[in-house]
Amino acid sequence: MNDQTVRDLLHEAADDIEPRDRLDAIRAATASTSGGRRTHRGWWAAGGAGLLAASIATAFALTTGGAPQSTGPDLAAPPTSGSTVPDGGTSSPVAVYFVGDTAAGPRLYREFRAADPDSRVTSAMVAALRGDALDPDYRSLWPSTTVFRAWSTGPDGITVTLEGAPVERPAGMSEQDAQLAMEQLVRTAQALEGQGRVPVDVQVAGAVTDTILGVTTTTPLTGSPDADVLAPVSISDPVEEQVVGDGQLTVRGRALSESRVVTTRIQRWEGTFVVAQEVDRLRAGNDGMLEFTATFDLTDVPAGQYAVVSTVEHSDGTVDSDTRRITVID
Repeated sequence: MNDQTVRDLLHEAADDIEPRDRLDAIRAATASTSGGRRTHRGWWAAGGAGLLAASIATAFALTTGGAPQSTGPDLAAPPTSGSTVPDGGTSSPVAVYFVGDTAAGPRLYREFRAADPDSRVTSAMVAALRGDALDPDYRSLWPSTTVFRAWSTGPDGITVTLEGAPVERPAGMSEQDAQLAMEQLVRTAQALEGQGRVPVDVQVAGAVTDTILGVTTTTPLTGSPDADVLAPVSISDPVEEQVVGDGQLTVRGRALSESRVVTTRIQRWEGTFVVAQEVDRLRAGNDGMLEFTATFDLTDVPAGQYAVVSTVEHSDGTVDSDTRRITVID
């Protein structure tokens, strides 16, 4: 698969997912149900044998790096020159949510990556939990003991089963970080399903619990409003370390700003020399994240490494940016 084909797939995925990400969201339901304490023992007993087999297969892939299977966590390489999908499969972009720093504190950033369709769910969930982001500025807030174990969908939403996730909030983790970690998992699951802000039931294998990381999980979670948890500006395309060989670069992303203005510039990676800049005004009429697009002709730009930087300025004078590292070749 060549560079352009993978980029086209990423563009199509962004077009499909971004409108759903802007749907009006409601806060996570955290009150206990009238029926009292939720129990998963029946589910565990019924599905224990199948889950055990899947867990063993997943653990084997994690520790041995074996051939990609549907249970394997084969994380996709960034779609740069020469990137391929194992065993000749077709690349299918997935969106994974990570945590990064903003002027207002930690927030969520979305990162697209190519993935084998047979392992896209496991790849995305494992990456989100581990913090295996392509962009070194991103991370995960989940404890390292947490392991993805199972996934299922149904008419009532998505069920994600973890293993090793602390029931109580770990020492040193703030309540805000615990909520953001859960939001990171929920939004990644919803993006994988591609049906909007559907409920996500997060469980711990073999445990009966009302909380995970101290966050109430007695009822499925749908997520918080965009403005409360998402970074004010986030680049969807290009991906980190993308190679630009035809001189044309289109930058796509999402932003939330009072001024509704996003400035995108291309500058040398080492230094601050700006080779191109474009200002995009966001559309009005939506309180959620809005798309922006900036197109650049880099035909006359010397080969080398550059930074793509998209920036929004807030009414209080603070500034937020998202950055991608790219390589321009002749």
